[in-house]
Amino acid sequence: MKAISNPVMNAPVGTATISDRNGQVIFFTDGDRVWNRQNQEIAAGIGGDPGSTQSALIMPVPGDETLYYIFTTQEIESGVYELRYSLFDLKLNGGTGGIVEQNVLLFARSTERITGTGSWLIAHEAGNNSFRAYQITSLGISNPVISSIGSVHNYSPPENGQGYMKLSGNGQIAVAL
Repeated sequence: MKAISNPVMNAPVGTATISDRNGQVIFFTDGDRVWNRQNQEIAAGIGGDPGSTQSALIMPVPGDETLYYIFTTQEIESGVYELRYSLFDLKLNGGTGGIVEQNVLLFARSTERITGTGSWLIAHEAGNNSFRAYQITSLGISNPVISSIGSVHNYSPPENGQGYMKLSGNGQIAVAL
């Protein structure tokens, strides 16, 4: 792993970056704005909040090395509780990319906790113990598979919806404050 520095993004918490198979940055985001590999801002208002623990998660569209979903969350203390997405297309703007869908609501009542693996996005609902798993395919985003397990993530205090969610090597979910 190599640290990335740039003169344009200063995010207090959550960020996401995606690179090509050669390790070259394609684009990066703080959840609200998106910059291309040339540090040029190409979109603002994509639905996330740089103050959210997991403000953005970038997932490639399976079978297409030029399309990427950017999933975003709001800082839980804002009271918005939404998971949104935008779609980035590397073919736009002479190969430096652009946004083709922006700030689309996937579902409301989301915590800040999102993660993904391969072709699955996993999000935790706020106010209950439900996880939503969305399959990402070349045709788009599936309807969710909802599983209820573990502790309830109540709305109050706000810390109940903050933190990280990751998958272990064997596919187990770990949630941390």
